[in-house]
Amino acid sequence: MRKPLKIFGILVIIVVLFLAWRLFFRFLPIIPHERITISLPFVPSDDPHLFSINPMGETVNHPKPQNPHGHPGVDFLWDKNVEIISVAPGEVTRIEIHKGGPSGGKSYDVDVSTGIYAVRYTELTSYRKDLKVGSKLKQGEFIGYPFYEKHSDGKDAYSIHWEFDYDTVWYDRICPLTYFDESSRSRIDSLWLKVGWTHDGKFPHFCSGDYFGRDK
Repeated sequence: MRKPLKIFGILVIIVVLFLAWRLFFRFLPIIPHERITISLPFVPSDDPHLFSINPMGETVNHPKPQNPHGHPGVDFLWDKNVEIISVAPGEVTRIEIHKGGPSGGKSYDVDVSTGIYAVRYTELTSYRKDLKVGSKLKQGEFIGYPFYEKHSDGKDAYSIHWEFDYDTVWYDRICPLTYFDESSRSRIDSLWLKVGWTHDGKFPHFCSGDYFGRDK
């Protein structure tokens, strides 16, 4: 009787250690790692159609304490449908279908892991049907389409919520500015000056509030 109990105990320990690694200790940023370079999740030809950027750290629509640090990602809004693309090579780790898109409708979330980092493409109206957990993506590959709704000013709006962080639940989101390649950084700087949503100057930066400078 002792042998089965011993085997069961070993299995329990293995499972506990695996869960601890996966949920809390996996890829802690204190461990030496290679810093990645990412692009924007849309191509340059779609830049003229971008009419709003809701920054990280915004607390008007994402008040504290419900949102501990304010808006945990970035919202991009276009006046036409665009293709959302992978910002870095990686592996799909989660695809979730849920109620609660920007206007309360059904939306889709796709998470992609790249080394110790995770990129989250959320509130999509649809995603590429051959994608599944475990699918490999190259940088620039098509992922899905943004969510459609009418903007507050009556304009057609196609939007996504986009996040960049470490692939662990232990740490919060990262400001992506210093991770962008040179072209993407130049593009986002120009776009922010043109369409950034500052709400009377309260959020002057692409990463504002608690996320300002959180790019390590």
